[in-house]
Amino acid sequence: MSNPRYVPREFALYPLEFGRKPLIEWRGEDGLTTRELAQRDAAHLQHGVAYGVTQLYMPRSETRQMTSLAEALDFPYARLQKMLSGHSVMQLEDLGRLRQLIGDSVDPWLLRGRHAALLTEGRAAMDREAARERRERLMRAGVPRRPSSPPPMR
Repeated sequence: MSNPRYVPREFALYPLEFGRKPLIEWRGEDGLTTRELAQRDAAHLQHGVAYGVTQLYMPRSETRQMTSLAEALDFPYARLQKMLSGHSVMQLEDLGRLRQLIGDSVDPWLLRGRHAALLTEGRAAMDREAARERRERLMRAGVPRRPSSPPPMR
C-alpha cells in the first residue's frame, strides 16, 4: 500500500481526539500552503463524519461492533478503522456508502460552525425532552426510579 497523500488526524491539535469528541482544536493556518488548508478542511469534514458514526450512530444501531459495520458497508475492517480514526483519507464513495446505510442523518455531521452548534444544541434539547418524557411514563406506570449512584457500602 502506498503512502497516503496526507493523514487527516495530523491536522488536529490533539490527534487522539479525532472522531472521538464533537469539537476538537485544529492546527492554525500559519505556515500551511493552500493545498494543506484544503486538506485541513477535508480532515475537519471527515472528523465530523467519524464522530457521527462512532459516537452517535453505532451505539444506537444494530451494528454496534466495528466489524459488523465494516461488513454492512462492504469495507475491509482495517480500512474502516483507519478512516474513522483519521489515519487514512475518507473518499466521497465512502461517504456515499455510509449515507446508503445510515441515511440522511449523515448530512448534519458535515456541518460546522454556527450551523453545527445550532443543530447540536437542538439535538441535545430533543434528547433531554425525550428522557424527561420516558421518566414520566415510567413513573405513571409505577416503575421505581433507578438510583443515580450505587448505595453506599457498609
